[in-house]
Amino acid sequence: MSQKTTRRSHQPGLLKLLFALCNIAALAAACTAVPEAHTYTLGTGSPPQTLRNKVVNDENSHPAFLIDVSPVVVPAQVARRQLVLQKDPVRVQVMEQERWSTAPADEIRQRLSANLSAALGTFDVASVPYPADQPVYRISVVVQRFESWYASHALLDAVWTVKPRPGTTMLTCHSTHSVPVNDGFGELVKGQQLAVSELSNEIAAAILAAQQDSPTPLKCIRGGMQTADAGVQAK
Repeated sequence: MSQKTTRRSHQPGLLKLLFALCNIAALAAACTAVPEAHTYTLGTGSPPQTLRNKVVNDENSHPAFLIDVSPVVVPAQVARRQLVLQKDPVRVQVMEQERWSTAPADEIRQRLSANLSAALGTFDVASVPYPADQPVYRISVVVQRFESWYASHALLDAVWTVKPRPGTTMLTCHSTHSVPVNDGFGELVKGQQLAVSELSNEIAAAILAAQQDSPTPLKCIRGGMQTADAGVQAK
C-alpha cells in the first residue's frame, strides 16, 4: 500500500517536468526559426509616359532604330542581393531579410531596357544578332551612387553614354535623381524605381535629340570616342 502511494506522489512532478521540457523545446524552435525574407524588384510597374507622345508607335511598322543597353555598373558596396541602407555619410546597414530578386545591376539594366523600349517605340538587342545596316544606339550606364535612406529618399547618381552604331561620336552625360520616400522597404524600392524611370526619360530625350540633330542636353558633352586606357581616339 505504501509503495503505490509513493508511485502516485511522483506523477505530478513528472508531469511538471515534461511540461517544462515541452516549453523549452517550443522556445528553442521559435528561436531557431528563420525569419521570412522579403524580395523586391525594379522590373514591374508602368514605363515612363513623358516621351510617348513624341514617338509614333505602330505595331505594323519597323522601328526607326534599335537600342543596345549594356550591363550596368554599380558601386561594390551595394552590388549584393541584400538591400543596403545608408545610415549616414559613412555608415551603412545590410538588411539580410530584405532582398532584391536579382543583383541591383541587373535590376537597373532590365528596368532601363523596358522603359527605353516603351518610350522610344523600339526594342533592346543586347546579346542578340541584328541587321548590320540597322541604326543602333548603345547605352552604357555607370552608377556612382545608389543610396537608400529609409523613410527619407532614394538617390541615383549616374554617368551614362549614348553612342550610335555606326559612328564614333559619343554623348556623355551625368544625372542625379533624388526621390522622397515614406516608411517601409516597399516604398524605398518604389523610390528607386522612380529614380530609374527619371533616368530613362533623360536618356530617351538625348537619343531623340541626337536623331533630330538638336542641341546637346544639359550636363552632357558630345565628342569622339576614346579608349579608357590609352586615351586614343577611335577611328
